[in-house]
Amino acid sequence: MDVRKVATWTVVGLAVVYSGFLVHRSLGVQHAAAGGQSRLQHAQSGFLPGEVAPSFTLQTTTGKTITLASLRGHGVWLNFWATWCPHCKQELPIVEQEQRLYGQKIDIVGVDVQESQAQVQQFAHSLGLTYPIALDSQGGVAASYGIHGLPTQVFVAPNGVIKAVYEGAFQNAGQALHYLKQIDPAIG
Repeated sequence: MDVRKVATWTVVGLAVVYSGFLVHRSLGVQHAAAGGQSRLQHAQSGFLPGEVAPSFTLQTTTGKTITLASLRGHGVWLNFWATWCPHCKQELPIVEQEQRLYGQKIDIVGVDVQESQAQVQQFAHSLGLTYPIALDSQGGVAASYGIHGLPTQVFVAPNGVIKAVYEGAFQNAGQALHYLKQIDPAIG
């Protein structure tokens, strides 16, 4: 094998590893308010099924404020994603389909991680998404839920307790339905 090819593939491999490190770091690191020091912040409660979901307050792409507390009394599907994520883009039509079928019974909230409002609005409009999309512009909510990869789904029961977490993209509506039934047994 040519030395240049080996060098090129080595550089490409290192770039991929470094990119993964940066994504992981951006989702898992929060700057401490005092002193600006960094610390890893993993969800102490809320990431595992059976634990109370961490509360949050975020702005949606339409400028409205959304809180987890305001959704109490309904099952909630939090779909953490980003526009640059190819698996997220593949999955979002499934999320939209479930919104159209079950949006009166449960609350579906897309949580875009670390992107601008304009970018997310344009992307959501191009896909025809109708459910609320909250902007986690600093990645703090994703960090509080222990999100390490996108997409990640968190299913919260009406009482605020996490029923299930699914890491990765749903491949079909049947997969999503299995989890939706866990937060609202009357579905399906």
